[in-house]
Amino acid sequence: MVNWSELHEDLLALIAKQLILYEDFVTFGGVCSSWRSVAVKKNFNPSLQIPWLMLAEKKHSHTRAFFSLSKGMIHERMLPEAHGNRCFSSHGWLITLSVDLTINLVNPLSRVRIPLPHQLTFKDHYTDYTPVELQEICIFKAILSASPLWTSDYTVMVIYGPRVKLAFAKPGDEGWTTIDTWSSSYADIIYYRERFYAVNFKGHIMVCDVEGPNPTEASVIARLPEEILGIPCKVYLVESLGKLLVVSRETTPPEFVNRGTEEEALLYQTMEFRVAELDVSNGKWVEVKNLGDRAMFLGHNSSICVAVSDFPRCKANCIYFTDDHQEGYLNSRDGGGKDMGLFNLEDGSIELHYKGDSWSRLSPPMWVLPSL
Repeated sequence: MVNWSELHEDLLALIAKQLILYEDFVTFGGVCSSWRSVAVKKNFNPSLQIPWLMLAEKKHSHTRAFFSLSKGMIHERMLPEAHGNRCFSSHGWLITLSVDLTINLVNPLSRVRIPLPHQLTFKDHYTDYTPVELQEICIFKAILSASPLWTSDYTVMVIYGPRVKLAFAKPGDEGWTTIDTWSSSYADIIYYRERFYAVNFKGHIMVCDVEGPNPTEASVIARLPEEILGIPCKVYLVESLGKLLVVSRETTPPEFVNRGTEEEALLYQTMEFRVAELDVSNGKWVEVKNLGDRAMFLGHNSSICVAVSDFPRCKANCIYFTDDHQEGYLNSRDGGGKDMGLFNLEDGSIELHYKGDSWSRLSPPMWVLPSL
């Protein structure tokens, strides 16, 4: 009988490098001590990962459940660093906001935590709100330019505050630096071609170079084409195969519905997505009707577009979305998590990607890209 624990280290490393899913890599490392010794970062290729759906926090629990689309399974991980926190995700990291108004980067796999400047260092921050209210409403989106696992030269950019402005912080900064422009009411941000791009609810596409001579300035490079994208309720910026895509999301207006008791529920529902490509060099637009073998993942995360042909449970040419209608779910007793699904760009149909219930006012379900 073969003693699998005695396989040569070089052979085990070759096997480990063939694994595509992070879930399989973790299982591989759990076989025995010799297998665990090769289940290290250098033997794993993270470029082909499909995001996990991090479900809403359970009461009085320091674990967090993650739903794997690739496996169709839920697995739990100890994650006390996210307990009681509002969360966003980018490049495999969580950006967490605590009720004491501290902000941190947290890797949900290694549980490494990196402190960021305090929430009260934002310029023009909210006043006359309780810490609980500030935790819920101060930040609307947060992204990384790169993973701290790859480089120490990264930037965190957020959409924040009563005027819904942009601010950034770098390692070692003691406070947040605001992008002081006439424009505000931003909807989404992306790091693309070594610049930050943002879109606001007025339809302007802005660009900012935080490494250039004028890091607090942003300029308009284009305006959303209503003839392609309509007048959206939500807008996202997504990179796909080196191209910058802009995605519009149409939802029904939030409406209070009586449940047959004295309690009312605030309901809203996604109806449609549209996609357009922007050439940032000349401001020209092209409508996109097919993503090929790729799928998008949108919500309270850095927008992601990845190839899914190697993952039979995932559907290409679809948009997987979560409930990020912050203005709506903060006025709902149950919170966010009801408006989730996958939109098929070919026929316009919508179906569920997760069939369970997972609701939260503080941190509804969102996509997290596994990253070692």
